[in-house]
Amino acid sequence: MPAEREDFPIARIAALARLRLSPADAALYQSQLAQILSFVDQVAAAAFDAPAAEDAPDRDAVRTERPDTVRPSLPADAALANAPDTIAVPSLVRVPKVIG
Repeated sequence: MPAEREDFPIARIAALARLRLSPADAALYQSQLAQILSFVDQVAAAAFDAPAAEDAPDRDAVRTERPDTVRPSLPADAALANAPDTIAVPSLVRVPKVIG
C-alpha cells in the first residue's frame, strides 16, 4: 500500500463540494486518493518513447482518413421528427427548464 500523502486536504475538498464526511469516510478517501496519486506518479514516470522516423510505418500505407465530399444535410423536419416538443418555424426543439 502506498504511503499516505498529506499534501491534499480531504476535509477542504469535501467542504468545497458541500459534502459532510465522517472521520472514517475522510480517512478512507484520503487512502484511496493516495493510491490514485501513487498510480498517476508511476504512469508519469514510465518512459513512453515515440518510435524513430525510420521505425515508423509508411504514412501513406496506413492512412485511414476518407476524402471530404460535399453532401446535402438532413432536412430540418426530418431531424426534428422524433423530438418530443418542436416549434415548426424556425425549426426548434422545446426543452424543459433545468436551471431555476
